[in-house]
Amino acid sequence: MPSTSVGKLIQKAMPTSEPSPSGPAATEPAKLSLKDQIKASIAKEKAEGPKKSTLQPAVPRASAFKQPLKQSTVQVQGSKESPVPRHDPKATGALVFKRPRSVPNGRQLVDVVLDPAIGKLLRPHQREGVKFLYECVMGLRDFNGQGCILADDMGLGKTLTTIALLWTLLRQNPIHKKSPVVKKALIVCPVSLIRNWKREFKKWLGLDRLGVLEFEDQNTSLDYFDGKVYQVMIIGYERLRTVADELASGPPIDIVICDEGHRLKTMKNKSSQAIESLNTPRRIILSGTPIQNDLGEFYAMVNFVNDGCLGSQKGFIKDFENPIMRSRQPNATEDDKEQGQEASNELARTTSQFILRRTADILADFLPPKTEFVLFCKPTPAQAKIYKSVLRSGMFETALRSNETAFQLITILKKLCNSPALMDPKYGNDDATPSASLTNLNEMLPAGISKYYHNSVSSKIRLLDNLLQEIHRETDEKVVVVSNYTSTLNLIEQLLSSTGLTYLRLDGSVAAKKRQGLVDQFNRNKSSQSFAFLLSAKAGGVGLNLIGASRLVLFDVDWNPATDDQAIARIHRQGQQKHCKIYRFLIKGGLEEKIWQRQAVKRALADSIMQAGTAASSGVNEVSGKGKSSGTSTFSQEELRDLFRLDETDGLRTHDLIACECEGTGASCNAEDEHEKEIQEMMESFDDDDLPELSDLPSMKKRRGSKSKEAKKLVKAGLEAERHELMKYAHLDTSVLWGKDANPEAAQSLLSKVDDQCLEKVLSVDQKTIGGGGVAFVFKKTTGSQLVGPDIGGV
Repeated sequence: MPSTSVGKLIQKAMPTSEPSPSGPAATEPAKLSLKDQIKASIAKEKAEGPKKSTLQPAVPRASAFKQPLKQSTVQVQGSKESPVPRHDPKATGALVFKRPRSVPNGRQLVDVVLDPAIGKLLRPHQREGVKFLYECVMGLRDFNGQGCILADDMGLGKTLTTIALLWTLLRQNPIHKKSPVVKKALIVCPVSLIRNWKREFKKWLGLDRLGVLEFEDQNTSLDYFDGKVYQVMIIGYERLRTVADELASGPPIDIVICDEGHRLKTMKNKSSQAIESLNTPRRIILSGTPIQNDLGEFYAMVNFVNDGCLGSQKGFIKDFENPIMRSRQPNATEDDKEQGQEASNELARTTSQFILRRTADILADFLPPKTEFVLFCKPTPAQAKIYKSVLRSGMFETALRSNETAFQLITILKKLCNSPALMDPKYGNDDATPSASLTNLNEMLPAGISKYYHNSVSSKIRLLDNLLQEIHRETDEKVVVVSNYTSTLNLIEQLLSSTGLTYLRLDGSVAAKKRQGLVDQFNRNKSSQSFAFLLSAKAGGVGLNLIGASRLVLFDVDWNPATDDQAIARIHRQGQQKHCKIYRFLIKGGLEEKIWQRQAVKRALADSIMQAGTAASSGVNEVSGKGKSSGTSTFSQEELRDLFRLDETDGLRTHDLIACECEGTGASCNAEDEHEKEIQEMMESFDDDDLPELSDLPSMKKRRGSKSKEAKKLVKAGLEAERHELMKYAHLDTSVLWGKDANPEAAQSLLSKVDDQCLEKVLSVDQKTIGGGGVAFVFKKTTGSQLVGPDIGGV
């Protein structure tokens, strides 16, 4: 019987006492009993035939919220003995989840169907993602556990996928007449993402459908998280550690979601231990960054979601880690390689049941186009002079022998590439304390060099100024400017203030509870109100949705390409309606160009190259100084000299390395056979003592002598990988615009290939008239589709 009040049934069953329009009041029939009145009402409804119900299922008294679903999405329940799914499994586009293998005695199964109000919003890959998560946490896959890892690329909608799963588990159960699978769900994330999660729940479910508690404020009580008023709690990793014992002693938590879960990559991680104490078997890790090739960390993550799935740690090292790592060494025997491959295949087979990884390529038809411009800037004469003075200083010689000093020098040169003003110890540090390394370096530099420590002599600051002014003048678009250093953001902020351009800023100093408000304000405002958004890559690398902007400037380059990818994903994501333009600033011939070469190789090299004797995380990450203090130990002195060297010759070294025959005109270069022959001839001509330097194989010199054949193979593979990645770009030599080879016809041809009105004007400025600098070379690549879909979740 449809759920309704007895009073309404009585009212419908009783005849009216109102007089008819044409006559006196009807004679009142004998009063029926309550039972007979209800029977009469039911008989009347059957006689009238089925009609669309306007009633909703009763709301449990314990809930303080309204019935969350639209009336049309919930099926009218039949008799208590006949299971009726909450949503129609036969409806067009219905997503029906897998049924359990068995049913408890005396119980019946009922289909669990994804709420069509959410299901119609999901992309195909998100529907598959919800099914994957459901089957894992419900124990319906062939592995021992109820945990999983969703490692989809950034922008594929992991948040919406997870919300769809939670909404299903909080309202349905495949066992008929049993309470929902989940009563309490805990989401653990970086503190900067708490507000973003809350906003996404509101966006997709509304305010009155689910109780979502943000556990940020110190005054927030865990008593609120009772599964009645609040069914979902969002908390930061750090805060969780302080309340884990209290949570563990309260009503059980049915599922834990760990966003940016690669933070739990060590067995002794305090956050991991805090979650372990909750004794919740259903655990999900979300991570847009692919799992790094460190098998110890990989074991820790797998063991966290499915304890014991890979056996003991000692057994894992013996059965998987050791044979796999041995097979990757250049001197590995055929037997080593065979055993390593078998172990690798077995590991992949075991974990593939609960790890799902998709790349952003599957969104090509749903996202607007994205054009990336890599702008190789010539340093101004003042910048070049400071750079060469640093390389002639005693600090440079010390860096060749000291890992710590080498890292300090790398940081200093990266900041010098941004602006000579950052050479001042008072301004070149990211906190209020003057930089000790900069202070020591300045004591070694020639007297009077500090007169060049000004923002005005920075090639990249000049380029940014001109580009922003053109965008502001010619379009109504907004811009995100990203840097790895807050000291650089300070200089950019000064530039914007002095030129009258409006901006907002988000870095580590902004309180977590204020960050989403800044994001919303920027997305909502017109460009006249908030033209630019200054973003620290470390504070806002993940989770932020800045689709109010369609242009983004990567002001400096990071060793890890994932850092730059995360920044780009802030604007090029679901919901973006405009063609996105990405401008990557690099100083030509210096450290930044070599770092970007490493990025290109890291993207292109297959696992077989990255694993073939190089460090698991590769020299790319090691030289960044992150993690171990001995990070630069894989570089020889000669290789460090090459890394730090400033090349001031004409042309572009990166273009020369890939032997492209386009001559900087942007023409396609398809001479693969000729290039392969050139590579082969070059490799055959190498002696053991003159193997070339290769941007992502820093320890080649250590592999010479008896291992020179393996070393040559790696060098060749690296050269091919780098060329393959960089040939995806059109290569444009801007000397035809204002250099000694300038001519109107070639200039017009090149500008037409740039196809960006704002950038074209900036490139056309004769840099000699403004004191040097300028863009010497442009690499351009466009990806994506012209199709722009509706605002579907991509967070």
